[in-house]
Amino acid sequence: MAAFELVLFDYDGTLFDTRPAIAHCLRRAFAAHGRPAPSHERAVATIAAGLTLPESLIALDGSLRHDQSGLSGLVETYRRLYLGESMPLLEPFAGVDVVLRQLHAGGTKSIVISNKGMAAIQHSLDQAGLLACVDMVFADQPGLPKKPDPTILTGHILPRCGPLPRQRILMVGDTESDIQFAKAAGIAACWVSYGYGEAERCRGLSPEYEIAGIADLIPLVAGDGRQHRP
Repeated sequence: MAAFELVLFDYDGTLFDTRPAIAHCLRRAFAAHGRPAPSHERAVATIAAGLTLPESLIALDGSLRHDQSGLSGLVETYRRLYLGESMPLLEPFAGVDVVLRQLHAGGTKSIVISNKGMAAIQHSLDQAGLLACVDMVFADQPGLPKKPDPTILTGHILPRCGPLPRQRILMVGDTESDIQFAKAAGIAACWVSYGYGEAERCRGLSPEYEIAGIADLIPLVAGDGRQHRP
C-alpha cells in the first residue's frame, strides 16, 4: 500500500515554471495602467512568498493598499493578459508529466492547490495534456480560503474526497505558505528545492520531506521516502 493516497500540489514553482509569464504580465499590467513597471527581478521576487495576486501587486506598489479601485483594475488586467499571453512562456518542470500520469495510473489522487486564478491553471494543465491526471483544482476564487488557511482541506477537499486519515495526505510545494498550510492542516509537507521559495526560510519551517526533483516524489508516495527527509 502506498504511503500517501492524496497528494496536494502547489502550482507555481512546483508543477510549472511560471516566472517568465508572471514577470511579463505584471510589467504589462502596470504599464497598461500608467504605473511604473516593476523590474523583472522585483516581479519575480514576489513569487517566492506564495502571495495572492492582490498581495503581490501591493508588494510592488504600496499605494495600491489604499486604492481599491486601482487594485481591482490591475487584477482584472493582469488576469486578462495572463490568459491571453502567458501560454508561450509557460512550461511544466521536467518530469511533471510523467509523475502526474504515474500517480493517476496508480490510483493516487492529485489535487492542485494554488492562490493563482482557476482559469489560468486549468488552461495551462489542459494545454500540457495533464488536466485529466488531476482530480481537482482549488484556486483563487471569491469567497474561498487561500493558503495557508487549513479550511481549504477541512472544508472543501476532504468533504469531496471522502474520509481520509491525515497521515495519508501529502502537501508538495516550494514556498513558505505551502509548508505553513501543511502544518496548519496537520498533514506532511514536502518542500521542492528546485522551486522559487527561499531555502533557509523554507527549511526553517521543518518540512517532513525535501526533494530536489519531482521524480523523487514517486518513491516517497510509494512509501520509500526516508532518504528524502531533510
